[in-house]
Amino acid sequence: MDSKSYLTNKNFCPIPWTGFMYNSDGTVQNCIRNREPIGNLKNNTLKEILDRNTEIKENMLSNKPGTGCQGCYQFEQGKKSFDIVSDRVFYLKELRNIPFDTYTDNNFDLHKIDIRWSNSCNFGCVYCGPDYSSKWVAELKLEKQQVPHERVEELKQYVFDNAHNLKHVYLAGGEPLLMKENEELLKLLLEVNPDVNLRINTNLSKTGTPVFDLICKFKNVHWTISVESQADEFEYIRYGGNWHDFLDNLEIVRNLDHKVSFNMLWIPLNYLSIFDCIKFLQNLGFHNNSFIVNPIESPIFFDIRNLPDATITYLKSVLKTKIDEKPGYLLEDSYNNMLSFLDRPFTKQKDILLTYLKKLDQLRQLKSKTIFKEMYKCLQG
Repeated sequence: MDSKSYLTNKNFCPIPWTGFMYNSDGTVQNCIRNREPIGNLKNNTLKEILDRNTEIKENMLSNKPGTGCQGCYQFEQGKKSFDIVSDRVFYLKELRNIPFDTYTDNNFDLHKIDIRWSNSCNFGCVYCGPDYSSKWVAELKLEKQQVPHERVEELKQYVFDNAHNLKHVYLAGGEPLLMKENEELLKLLLEVNPDVNLRINTNLSKTGTPVFDLICKFKNVHWTISVESQADEFEYIRYGGNWHDFLDNLEIVRNLDHKVSFNMLWIPLNYLSIFDCIKFLQNLGFHNNSFIVNPIESPIFFDIRNLPDATITYLKSVLKTKIDEKPGYLLEDSYNNMLSFLDRPFTKQKDILLTYLKKLDQLRQLKSKTIFKEMYKCLQG
């Protein structure tokens, strides 16, 4: 690998050699975009998992597509500017100073982590579940299968031993601001690697935590804040949250000298109101490069394409109008992705969605019909 092939090999990504993603169920992946696990700590040690992750490296070094990397490749199709990038291009830039001799078939040198230590979370978002939310576990009265303690400790020790070498740390969950392990890691990073790039994916429900206080001491911080609706809709979709508390905490974060983005999920419940939420945040002064909107495909009943064809046609016209306004940056890219998503083939399952919402209302003593009147009107009309 040399500088020319590093930049011109459109199949190459540095992550299989330099990083990994860990989920609290024990799953280890190359990254969040690559949905194909490379192992699980319930079955193997982290070292064993990383050592056998060779196929993707061999493919990339031969200028062949990486296994499970279609998400990034598709995102890059037709893009002429690197102002809006895939994860692959992002990490090419983020890890550009890694020595090129790192990229051999069997090598691994840790520089990037995406860690979700546990499913600890004070929210029970409607599209989430027990794998990523302890609130969901409690509501459903489930027992979560635990990853062997010694394997988690090995993972933790490996990350901590390499803390000085990390270029990028992505903390998610669950809710990362509530996790004791993040407190330990951030204390260590302040000592040995205070210039590391931190990315925090948070529901921003709590700012008075030790983890939040530690994050404020770093200078290279990117907050990715989950929000896609306002007021009553916010509190239903992001169950456990309080809209006014969220706004207070958002004001605290926006006054830090940190980067802020919004991770917004598009589902039938906010099929139109998501645009109002974007406008609200724009009016607070947030840049168009702050908005990342994604339609979700799982669970399938929350797929936006469950809405009637007439509503889908209307949404296409809304998106085309917004694209014609040329907002630029990640916002325009999101609108284009939303529009293309609506054209993909899909078998509607609206009855499953209505049944799910009925059960959810019963479980939580809520009334979705009074909050999402327009959606119900579409689905039942």
